[in-house]
Amino acid sequence: MKRFASILLFSTCIPLLCFSQYASFFSEGSLRFDLLLSGNATETRAAVFELKKESYYGGTVHKTIDPFNYGEFKVTVTDPVSNKRIYTRGFCTLFEEWQTTDEAYEMERGFFQTLTIPFPKNEVRVLFERRNKGGEFYTLVEMDVNPMEYGIVQSSIKNTKTHKIIDNGTKDECVDIVIIGDGYTQEEMVKFHEDVRRMSDYMFSQEPFATYKRKFNIWAVDAISEESGVSDPRKGIWKHTALKSSFNTLNSDRYLTSTHNFLIRDYAALVPYDQIYVIANTDKYGGGGIYNHFSLTSIDNPRSLPVFIHEFGHAFAGLGDEYYTSDVSYSDFFNLAIEPWQPNLTTLKDFDSKWKDMLAKSIPVPTPAQEKYFKEVGVFEGGGYVSKGIYRPWYDCRMKSNEATAFCPVCQRAIKNMILFLTDN
Repeated sequence: MKRFASILLFSTCIPLLCFSQYASFFSEGSLRFDLLLSGNATETRAAVFELKKESYYGGTVHKTIDPFNYGEFKVTVTDPVSNKRIYTRGFCTLFEEWQTTDEAYEMERGFFQTLTIPFPKNEVRVLFERRNKGGEFYTLVEMDVNPMEYGIVQSSIKNTKTHKIIDNGTKDECVDIVIIGDGYTQEEMVKFHEDVRRMSDYMFSQEPFATYKRKFNIWAVDAISEESGVSDPRKGIWKHTALKSSFNTLNSDRYLTSTHNFLIRDYAALVPYDQIYVIANTDKYGGGGIYNHFSLTSIDNPRSLPVFIHEFGHAFAGLGDEYYTSDVSYSDFFNLAIEPWQPNLTTLKDFDSKWKDMLAKSIPVPTPAQEKYFKEVGVFEGGGYVSKGIYRPWYDCRMKSNEATAFCPVCQRAIKNMILFLTDN
């Protein structure tokens, strides 16, 4: 009985200590960094454009140190008095994708990037890092931030309605997803709310979201556009919309996103959020999702439902694309000489760190593309936009095709781990 009481006391103290650490260093709200990333295929530069205070911090207050090591970029916050790391998160950017295009070898460009940390109580040191081709992080920007600095912007968007569509608890207990519409006029707000519910219902019909439905809140923000629809440059269509979404990102017709992510953050900041999802009011096929950045999909295409959840797999759980036959703008996206950080892709350089523990002993590595293995966790060659050298865990998963009926067990585990990281106290 005494041993049980000791275990219970210890397990109770862990979250209390973690929360105490959060409470010691952070206050209510978020500190947002608006960055400009610039360079070319081989060079990356970063500069801080603006600091902004947001009213809410939607992330977990119990786990401020990121255990996953996902992302091409990383932010680390340190207390300069104790030299203790008090917050870390990995993230990805549209800029890094552009760097793998042919254009990046011919010219330089800049892309805005935004990210948030819990709002610090006292001065902190903030470090932004980028992975090199070998997968190691190097410093881009290091700066001291005084939260009392009067230059930190504290304005917010006015006269915009928000709605809590699904309410399962507080922001500290749940994953908060904010869904913002683009290309919806004032007269289309009823349609926007219906679309939010339709997408949410579909997500929670899929595993592992169905199992963990009670760990999610869904918010809707009424971003009203002047015009219905979104821009489609190849057709000469340019729309005046709230978030400036557009097809033909990186010269890929179906790549639908927005480079104006500071606008997206302004609308998202009206509610607590862990993840941002933009739904575009168009029936053209397209979308995009970037880890700890945001997701975007068209809403009225026959394939919008599977695309919605596929893109969320990227943005929420860091899942990589498993397809390799579709046309993309990227070239040499992955370094085949190292293990990719994405949990559902491997080059077999460090397979022990991936899903090796989920393989049955009878499964050959690599796994032949034979029907008898199609419903088994394996190591199938082809993924990450190339047919050779990168392997995926399932013959046909949601991260490979729109025809797949579900996320594979490996992707489900990665999603589950992220859910529990953000909600399990």
